[in-house]
Amino acid sequence: MKLRSKITVGLVVLATICAVWLASGPNRARRELEQARRLLRQQGFKIDLTEFNLSTSPELSARAARIGTTTRAALTNRTRPSPFFRDVPSLLTPAGTNAAIVVWKLEKLKSYRHDDLWPELRETLNTNRAKLDDARQAALSGPIRFEPIGSPKPTPLLPYLADLKDLVTTFGVETMLALHDGSKDAAWTNLLASTCLVTAYTPEPIDISHMVRFACVAIACDTTWNALQSGDWTDAQLAELQRRWEGVDFWSGLPETAAYSRANMAGICQLERQQPLSPSMTLKEALRSPRYAWPGLRYHWRQIRYRHQGTYEDEKALLLYYRDRELELRRAVQCPTWSEMRQLPGVTNVVPFMSKNSSSMLSMMNTRQMSLNFHGEGQGLLGRAAGTETRRRLVITAIALDRYRTRHGSYPKVLQELMPELLASPPIDFMDGKPLRYRRTDDGHFVLYSVGLDCVDNGGEMRQPRRREVPYEVPSGFGFRQGPDLVWPRPASTAEVELLQQEEDRAEAEQIERAKEMQAADQWDRTARRQAKVETILATPPGLMTNEPIWRGRLLSEVLHNEKSSGTNKLTFAQMLRLKQLITGAEPEIATFELPINYDVLTNLGSLLLYIDPTPGEDSEEGCNVGQLECNRATNGNCLLVWSTFYESPGKHALQAGLVLERPMKPSDDISGPIIPFVVSNLCQFSLSSATFDHKTGVTLAARLAEPNGSYTIEINLPTGEHVKSIGGATTNGIIKVHWDLIDDRGKTCTNDSFDTVFHITLPDSGRSQTLKGP
Repeated sequence: MKLRSKITVGLVVLATICAVWLASGPNRARRELEQARRLLRQQGFKIDLTEFNLSTSPELSARAARIGTTTRAALTNRTRPSPFFRDVPSLLTPAGTNAAIVVWKLEKLKSYRHDDLWPELRETLNTNRAKLDDARQAALSGPIRFEPIGSPKPTPLLPYLADLKDLVTTFGVETMLALHDGSKDAAWTNLLASTCLVTAYTPEPIDISHMVRFACVAIACDTTWNALQSGDWTDAQLAELQRRWEGVDFWSGLPETAAYSRANMAGICQLERQQPLSPSMTLKEALRSPRYAWPGLRYHWRQIRYRHQGTYEDEKALLLYYRDRELELRRAVQCPTWSEMRQLPGVTNVVPFMSKNSSSMLSMMNTRQMSLNFHGEGQGLLGRAAGTETRRRLVITAIALDRYRTRHGSYPKVLQELMPELLASPPIDFMDGKPLRYRRTDDGHFVLYSVGLDCVDNGGEMRQPRRREVPYEVPSGFGFRQGPDLVWPRPASTAEVELLQQEEDRAEAEQIERAKEMQAADQWDRTARRQAKVETILATPPGLMTNEPIWRGRLLSEVLHNEKSSGTNKLTFAQMLRLKQLITGAEPEIATFELPINYDVLTNLGSLLLYIDPTPGEDSEEGCNVGQLECNRATNGNCLLVWSTFYESPGKHALQAGLVLERPMKPSDDISGPIIPFVVSNLCQFSLSSATFDHKTGVTLAARLAEPNGSYTIEINLPTGEHVKSIGGATTNGIIKVHWDLIDDRGKTCTNDSFDTVFHITLPDSGRSQTLKGP
């Protein structure tokens, strides 16, 4: 009672303190906020979301709805289409220091899941033809603007941004496919649609909208590079493409993003003050659980304080913070070059927002900043804008060069020859203010490049793609980051493409080989750990089944009884699941066990398994199932378990038959027989990934010997028995690993689809030797 009285007195005192504080502290913070708002209004800064008119005309709204998700109803509609492609290769893959692969010229388009992606692209595009035709027509028909869902409230939804990027990618892929198939008109329509999605689109004053647009520009530029390699566009088509790129502005809307962020964060603070504040615990709960009362009261007090004072302090700080960011952006966009712009504060270094209050609002800002850094690949809003502006100038110059070639039969010696016929002014590199770097190449093409964000001329060298698991894998992030220089490369020669393909194949083979080595080592270690417990397993008394499952009113043992082998003798489940080895002459590589279970009945109810060294724990995650097991029908109708023993570690083991039913039966569908000892007498152990065969890379064989020191000879034969190749060697770590390049002993390349192996093994330490049929 004394403790409860103290709590009651404490609550009264706390209420008194709150009343005094609410009469003084919050009023001061509110007054300071209002003063800051008046000052910003006098200076012409927007501070409320209502000052941003993000609504669109009926015509623009209808067009936008054909391109992306623009309503809450469409957003929540689970049947709305997902992205058209999830397995798209990069549209600009370097194949040399200043060359790239022309995607549409590839006979086979490799991807993560396919050796040739062209057929699937055709099928996917044809399946979505109506929707794509409608979206394409919308992209070509005029200006593009979206109205955020939920505006003018804070943090509106922008689902159409993902749709926009998806469409730019899809139209780029359609351009590649059309060029690959020789459909010039379709290629032009898709190229123009991809271009319009970035040149006709006016982003909302929201930084992520600009970031996505910049990403789409990179995709559209890569599409344009591929398209220009066809070399047979008309001058009118090229002029139309050039006009659209010349008319786009990536800078004027950037300062407004800071203004919108300022009003948006202020709106979030205002919403926070309007939310109902519920106590963390009632007085009754506090009296019932005194030990939790004080932490609950402290938390509730912090909520009250932030609601009535902290939100005002943060709103004022945010208004001033984004005022400074807007002023920085205004100064930055006036710079004629990136080299001048990057010297200004806030351009290359992110100025964090600091608050003395810990709140969900601050966490939201940090998450938002991380998202922007991800989309900007660490370059920031202005860095991405600078790269996008540079790409714009590169593509305009490249189109003018192609128009010059169409008119004069070859590319000019210098860029000045493009003026004034095709360009009104010299093509300047936005990065350093100097002319774009240009040179003709010996193969009749050209290399055009910018020095990039570091403003250092690296000679127009493209960064080579990192080694990837699969060729032409789509790189992470938006667009391919070429390296220090931004390059409009020449098309790679056939030899360069073949060399890249060989390097990718080799990298892929190495990756696969490493994965198989890890898989083999894991399997060998796991089987060894299980085998170490074999004596304990064998010494454990068997568990007896006391409640046999019932199948359609009959005991399961009666259902599975095979009269042809057991006659009228009734067998218990333990007797039916007792393993009995049959000697067939295929030992020791193959072990065969017979069980008196009706094979024909079993196949309709479930399947038999073979457990090795069954024990609970981390080593039984695979169920302790043996590898390479077959269940066959014996001549007497019984079940035969045929097991390839060479995937298990040599030595003594514990075996157990198991029955798994397809339909659960009461009381249990987990049925297993008695455990018996069994010795694997093989002198080596393979893994499930020990033998691999590929017509391009050859054959790889791996095994682990029973002892560290050993010698071996491997015979490789055709399935008909004809000898093909002998490979010999020795090991001191117990691991055999050989690779065969498919060249036989006579120096000829084998083209067969399968081979058999025989291993002759000698272990000098123990004096044992053995000949085994391998995988």
